[in-house]
Amino acid sequence: MKQIISFELAQQYPNHIIVPPVPSRKLIPPWFKKMKPMSVTKNDQNESLETVKKCVPFIDAMSAGYTFVTHVDLQLTVEKGKVRTIFLDERHRKEMETFKPIETHSKPQIEGSPFEDFLILKFISPWRIKVPKGYSCLFLPPMNQFELPYIPLCGIVDSDSYEGIVNFPFIVPSLQEGVQVNIPAGSPFIQIIPYKREEWSEHIDNLSGTSADAYNNMRSEIREDRKDYYRRKNYHKKKFN
Repeated sequence: MKQIISFELAQQYPNHIIVPPVPSRKLIPPWFKKMKPMSVTKNDQNESLETVKKCVPFIDAMSAGYTFVTHVDLQLTVEKGKVRTIFLDERHRKEMETFKPIETHSKPQIEGSPFEDFLILKFISPWRIKVPKGYSCLFLPPMNQFELPYIPLCGIVDSDSYEGIVNFPFIVPSLQEGVQVNIPAGSPFIQIIPYKREEWSEHIDNLSGTSADAYNNMRSEIREDRKDYYRRKNYHKKKFN
């Protein structure tokens, strides 16, 4: 049965700056689209190797769920230890002040963490998220997109019962005194993956019996018919529309 995730705009934004969340598959980065499926580099047998463009788990991760994008241009710098926004023009200044997209986050909340020396910012979301009863949302940086200059902190929210808006703390590793960081409007900011809450328990054992037979049979099949084996034999299409 198809489940529904709802994104409700909590504040009226002008149409020219608001961008609704979109299925993540629509935001595959340009570098991935340009990548060739086979590498230029050859192996010891003078064969080209498959790139991650042929890796279904890699693509599935980038395509999973939905993604929030930034709704205004952000140009940030640091002056005297404080984050400052650089305005493009008077219209941009008014939009930033009226629909404030970021705030600073209290540093004492991250004392003792590996990122305590970074300035912590908070992306102010204009969207409320609702999912069916029994579901939660995992929030994480856009997966496999290491070119982005910001890193949102991961979190899980029970969005079936939480009635508020989730805002997103993030760091910008290169943001420091005298450095300007540009985040254009429409940049993929945070990936959202709804999932059903279930109880799990752990089982540890040696691979044996029919499980071992199935594993060994699969390995034999892969050796003889390796090309796109996972995609053809094990892959299940995921749908986020």
